[in-house]
Amino acid sequence: MISYALTLAGIIGATLIPVFAALYIVANLKPVPTKYIAAAGVGLAFWFFFDTMGDAAQLDVNQSFTGGAAHIGIVVVFIAGVTTLALFDHFAVPSSAPESSRFSKMLFIIPAGIALVMGVHGLGEGWDFASAASSATSQSLTDAFGGLSAVASYPMHKALEASIVASVYTIYVGRNSAAFEAKWHLPVLGLLFGLPSVIGASIGYYVSFNTTYFYAFGVTAALYAALRLSEGVISKSKTDEQVPAFLGWKVFLSILIGFLLLYTAALFH
Repeated sequence: MISYALTLAGIIGATLIPVFAALYIVANLKPVPTKYIAAAGVGLAFWFFFDTMGDAAQLDVNQSFTGGAAHIGIVVVFIAGVTTLALFDHFAVPSSAPESSRFSKMLFIIPAGIALVMGVHGLGEGWDFASAASSATSQSLTDAFGGLSAVASYPMHKALEASIVASVYTIYVGRNSAAFEAKWHLPVLGLLFGLPSVIGASIGYYVSFNTTYFYAFGVTAALYAALRLSEGVISKSKTDEQVPAFLGWKVFLSILIGFLLLYTAALFH
């Protein structure tokens, strides 16, 4: 068994340090045009979706129609994730706002919503990490989790996941001269994204839980991140000012319908 103190220290160091490093590095890539930062963010978001959907058991698609309440529950959680992001987007880009007023304090809600929802999958990661640590036969973190390379992969992927959040922030706030930028933005984004991993570890060391639901909720952030980052890729603006298009609940509903239609077809496999 690895001690509770070492487990928490490990998850704090391996999560928060790379997360904050990535946020500040990406946000300060001044020589790199926003178009390429956005494109890299899209690529990261697609892999995040693929990787996290595996942790979400692909929403139990292999259960076909026999999964019962647990299967329905995980689909409901996925829908809740998309709904949460739709609410964030509603406040970030209200339909009634004139073009010029979209460059406001509200634009911070776009990366903040992504960081928070994406961070929920970290709740599952921290929970799983602590659960494994509490039942490990070794007192060494590297031995318990498969060696140095396996342990090193975790902070690497946390830094790259945080880079998705940082890319969105750069596009809509950091490089947007008309947007409100504050020194507290990046620390808050880091906590929204990274702190759930610490909370998960602090509870998961003692309490068992099916963390699939956390991943099913958090994976939805990839859809929204890719959608918003794509605006930065295809924008024809000659400046760094990126005006987010109004999406509205019908767009998010359509995304859900499209996803669930093909998901339903896969249930027949």
